[in-house]
Amino acid sequence: MNSSARRQNDANESGALGMILPVFERLRQAVVAENRELTSSRMVDYQAHSQKKSQGLLELNRLRAALASVGADPKARAALTDLSVELDINRRLLQVQLKAAQTVSSLLARAIREGQSDGTYSAYAWRDNEG
Repeated sequence: MNSSARRQNDANESGALGMILPVFERLRQAVVAENRELTSSRMVDYQAHSQKKSQGLLELNRLRAALASVGADPKARAALTDLSVELDINRRLLQVQLKAAQTVSSLLARAIREGQSDGTYSAYAWRDNEG
């Protein structure tokens, strides 16, 4: 590759990097904000966070060709690694929230079932007296 073509290629990669890095950062910031809410005692606006993450994913999909051209760039790799770390934390925090919601749901369903019956035909009544 001659020097003119190399400069053009470098300029293209630099332009692509300039488009991609802000998208990575916006998406990372969106995930960090959700993680912060998930670890606080405040109400979490899941819909708003989902919308921001979906928007970031849409932007990344639109830049797919540019992503391929800068994949080996150290700045792009570092930004992707930072995003990946935050997404992993986000996944774990959401799993905890889901498990808690399932537990509460199960307890409520059990309370409703037990409240609808006088216990006459329930095996639970016999077990409680045996133990």
